[in-house]
Amino acid sequence: MDLKTLNLPPAVKQEIEDFAAEVERLERCEVGEEEFKRFRLQQGIYGQRQEDVQMVRTKLPFGRITSGQLNCLADFGDNYSNGILHVTTRQDIQFHYVKIKDVPQGLQDLAEHGLTTREACGNTVRNVTACHKAGTCKEEKFDVTPYAGAVSRYLLRHPLTQNLARKFKISLGGCKGCGLGPIHDIGMNAIIKDGVRGFKVIVGGGLGSSPHLAKLLSEFVPADEILRTCEAIVQVFDQHGDKRNRNKARFKFVVDKYGIEKVRALVQEEFKKLEGTQYPAIEIPDEVTPTIPEFSTNGDMESDSDFAQWKARNTYEQRQSGFYNVHIKLQLGDLTSDQARALSKIASDYAAGTLVNTVFQNIMIPWVKAEAFGPTYKALKKIGLHKAGTEELKDMTSCPGSETCNLGITHSRGLINKLTEDIENETTDSTDLDHITIKASGCPNSCGQHHIASIGFAGSAKKVNGILAPHYEMMMGGRITEDGAVFGTNVIKLPAKNIANAVRRSIDAYKKDRQDNESYVEFFDRVGKAYFSNLLIDLKELPDIESSPESYIDYHATKAFSLDDRGQGECAGAVTDMISDHLSEAERALFQCIRSFEKNEFAETVRQANRSIASSARALLVTEGMDFTDNVETLNKFESLIVETGIVSENHAGITQRYQENPEQADNAKAKAMLDESQALVDECRKANDKMQSDKSLRIRVGSTGNVPEEPSGNGSADATAVSQSIDLLGVKCPFNYVKTKLKLETMQTGQRLEVLLDDGEPATNVPRSVQNDGHKLLSHVEENGHHKIVIEKA
Repeated sequence: MDLKTLNLPPAVKQEIEDFAAEVERLERCEVGEEEFKRFRLQQGIYGQRQEDVQMVRTKLPFGRITSGQLNCLADFGDNYSNGILHVTTRQDIQFHYVKIKDVPQGLQDLAEHGLTTREACGNTVRNVTACHKAGTCKEEKFDVTPYAGAVSRYLLRHPLTQNLARKFKISLGGCKGCGLGPIHDIGMNAIIKDGVRGFKVIVGGGLGSSPHLAKLLSEFVPADEILRTCEAIVQVFDQHGDKRNRNKARFKFVVDKYGIEKVRALVQEEFKKLEGTQYPAIEIPDEVTPTIPEFSTNGDMESDSDFAQWKARNTYEQRQSGFYNVHIKLQLGDLTSDQARALSKIASDYAAGTLVNTVFQNIMIPWVKAEAFGPTYKALKKIGLHKAGTEELKDMTSCPGSETCNLGITHSRGLINKLTEDIENETTDSTDLDHITIKASGCPNSCGQHHIASIGFAGSAKKVNGILAPHYEMMMGGRITEDGAVFGTNVIKLPAKNIANAVRRSIDAYKKDRQDNESYVEFFDRVGKAYFSNLLIDLKELPDIESSPESYIDYHATKAFSLDDRGQGECAGAVTDMISDHLSEAERALFQCIRSFEKNEFAETVRQANRSIASSARALLVTEGMDFTDNVETLNKFESLIVETGIVSENHAGITQRYQENPEQADNAKAKAMLDESQALVDECRKANDKMQSDKSLRIRVGSTGNVPEEPSGNGSADATAVSQSIDLLGVKCPFNYVKTKLKLETMQTGQRLEVLLDDGEPATNVPRSVQNDGHKLLSHVEENGHHKIVIEKA
């Protein structure tokens, strides 16, 4: 694969080359699956339940793509996947069943059309979402897409966002509708104050197994400060997110623990530190009406009742006079590659050539004229995407579930498919039930957003008649606006094959007992959980397996239900991960260094060698509690703390000076020397790290036997209760405060005492817990003057 002739940004070329090199190393067994997993996650490549195939997720800011880009995605589906494009609740498009060997070429194909998968997965800032009607909504304060795009571009590949405690989600909304801000780490809603554009900012929202509502950070942040504000918030998360306990690592737990007042103060502090930072200008394009191609129509659709229903339910007037948004309903969020190409053509022939993925797993085409409804509907009918009803009862949401996801318990897509078919068959053209929403997730993690549905389902399992069967926790009463949300109440746990009956009964009860103009969630609020649990209690039972074996088999499944193939999630972060990441980066660069030298590309050889050297140095400096972004500063510290202390060979003395020499002046001898040095350094650093891991220590001093110097002898024995040493770690963030504490303890004798000063919050929680896990004794822990003092006895 040769990227040199392609007009791609250098950073994009580099990461594609890196991925190709890493796949080659994986095939050669030069890198382990675990190391490769962390690398691929950052590139938007996620493991599936099935072996030897991957899920590839593109990152599409606020879901907006061109017709040409959709054609590219359709080609990706045909060339590398199973021909299915899946629209996600974060407005992305993802593919399943992709062979890892095909990914590098696929990434190149996407990049040629301005598309990327970078940071669509992993512990990063995920896709920035926005209301799909942004720019055309009649109720919006202003178009938020320029700001969503600016936030997305600024944080993509930003050093701050590469190793967060967990994923981080941002959303923008321009009205009171579809931004879903209250369930995001950062939710921004457009406001105009005294003629100035800005945003109301809320933070700390999220779903998952422990849903939290976002809390108000600021009533008004000027629009020109939004990049600085987002960076400050992410900085707070980076410093205070729990990188040791994945289950408590999301930003919502930081807000929950500290309280919004302290989080607000921390954000303000970080905001001040960023004063003077140069941020890219956010360009607000002039609003223009796009040129729509000429088309012909004979108006022969008006007598078609299905067309009339589609027009009433799937078209929405824009604020621009004469134009409409056309919503296209996707069953389970899926469309085939052929359907995608047809949609691309429809958008080009009858609109402005732009499409938008929605958070409801549908696609919207803006800028459609009313006279184009007929030919648009005809074209949609040819490809089976003409069904009426989006963002209503017939339009349900599901995560991938156990069909492909490692965490999935149940086949949530199968359930939603069944429920959709039932509703399609049983409901009339009446719209009085359209406000009801149904969402399902294949596990408690709420990727299907079941907590905010009128009726929500979370996959689980339970034995019935001694046989394990797929089940769902059935929730009711969920809802969301930009002003807030109500999470659904757990009502009852039912077998999967009884859910359809449960939905039917629940809706029938609502129709029978509701009061005038009472919505479903209002009805639930009035009658309560007990009403529905009593209504559905008999559905907890299943017939004997001998008489009804299908009752114990999940939807879309053909074999007995089991959890044996359920895996683990793939996002984590800790000290050892940081070291491993840097060493893996060093080895990737070394691999490309060798390839460049074989091609007599001496300047590129030196550049890749320098990259490898800096990453190796950064890896071992983690053991000293240091992490610099500047490579020269990194190497200076590396020489003084690692080279000069004998951890690596003294042959690396002067490495900082060599790093700063101009690669363009390199000849064969210089290139070979730098290749040899980078290779030696990678090997030495890897050996040092392996020794550290085997010793279960962060002390990697060469020649150390694990003993520490004896205390000087004196008259009488030392006071066993006295503090021997102290260390001030105020201002040192996690996990480096723990690293420094552990290193200090490793210089002390058994029984000696260390006094440590720590900041309030995560440091005061994590460091004492971690040293106790290492076997040391925590003698005291007191809070004084806004910080914490602990005393540890060395084990």
